[in-house]
Amino acid sequence: MTTTTFGERFFASWYPRFMARVERAGQAGVRRAQLAGAYGRTLEIGAGSGLSVPHYPEDLTELVLLEPNPALRTRLTALAHSPAPITVVDGDAHALEFPDGSFDTVTASLVFCSVRDPDRALAEVHRVLRPGGQFLFHEHVRGTGVRAAVQDLLTPVQRRLADGCHANRDFESLLGATDFHLEVILRTRMPTRMPTIVPLVVGTARRR
Repeated sequence: MTTTTFGERFFASWYPRFMARVERAGQAGVRRAQLAGAYGRTLEIGAGSGLSVPHYPEDLTELVLLEPNPALRTRLTALAHSPAPITVVDGDAHALEFPDGSFDTVTASLVFCSVRDPDRALAEVHRVLRPGGQFLFHEHVRGTGVRAAVQDLLTPVQRRLADGCHANRDFESLLGATDFHLEVILRTRMPTRMPTIVPLVVGTARRR
């Protein structure tokens, strides 16, 4: 059994309630629109407490929910309803325990802010996708001007409180440096008053 750290337990104690409020404020619609395009065998990295699950299409072959935080993984295994067959697994985004080309779709929602090595994690997403497979992403990102300066200032605190979250991570540039073909990107705002995580990008990248 994986031991839960204090940081993981603390994060799991407040994050689902916080995000539930953000979802009610409009974030659920962002998830719904994005995840409607998932198909085939689908992997969600960092599934958290399962907020994305109700928004997946009913005809998925399988939905694999990867969550490294044991306290959140317990919530996932207790999900009473899903539109698709669910498998909940422990795992590390930096070393996914799946063969090459295992999935038609990989999704990530507010995850890449907290991985230790986002370049390596993106390479793993690319590896486990089948050629032509799609990566659906939904990430808060580094802002510009004063907001970027505020994010730089507050990121050390946010990393402690939010299980490693880097408020100032430039996910868009990281994705642009990969072998993915970026098909669609929407730059928008998360409906929250928390200033460090307002800038949001939602989009689709495809394995060539």
